[in-house]
Amino acid sequence: MAARCYSQRKGGGWVTLSAQDIAEVRRLARRASELGRDDAVALSAAGIGLAYVVSEMDHGADLIDRAIALNPNLAMAWLFGGWVRLWRGEPDAAIEHVGRAMRLSPNDPQLAMMHVVTACAHFFAERNPQALLFAEKSMRLQPSYFMAAGVLAASNAIAGRPAEAEKAMVSLREIAPTLRLSNLLDVFPIQRQEDIVKWAEGLRRAGLPE
Repeated sequence: MAARCYSQRKGGGWVTLSAQDIAEVRRLARRASELGRDDAVALSAAGIGLAYVVSEMDHGADLIDRAIALNPNLAMAWLFGGWVRLWRGEPDAAIEHVGRAMRLSPNDPQLAMMHVVTACAHFFAERNPQALLFAEKSMRLQPSYFMAAGVLAASNAIAGRPAEAEKAMVSLREIAPTLRLSNLLDVFPIQRQEDIVKWAEGLRRAGLPE
């Protein structure tokens, strides 16, 4: 869970993790996966830390998949698996994973995050109506979640709704004032080139500075 705290700090946009922080997450996650090789919670937390913070995407995905195999009813594992599929450019698999998480835990404290993964996956799959629907759901649940504001702004911009995109961008700039086109991948490590281009273009049209 210490490794998980680091990934939460990064995901919330609260701090910029140093090289020392990243090394510590690697140490904690690997230790957790060794000691908790039969513990789905430990493997899930270790996996998301390695994937998101350390950029060991495939290793992290393997740990999360092992967690799901050990406990197919663990919503957290399905959510983290959805994130990793999204980052690796597998939007439909991401939607499937997060859909399972929502069915298992419909009142989950991280429901806003589940909606964001779904919104982003639809955005990258060029299904803007669905992306907007889930982004709006996430914003209603957690108005301070910068990823929700980001995908809402990008989806509206791509859909040709400049007023709505501008409104979402105002929220995004208030929540994450240091976010720029130049540092997008620091907090959202998508890997597929076409996704990177689409994400940057949507936010550029919505008004995010270089």
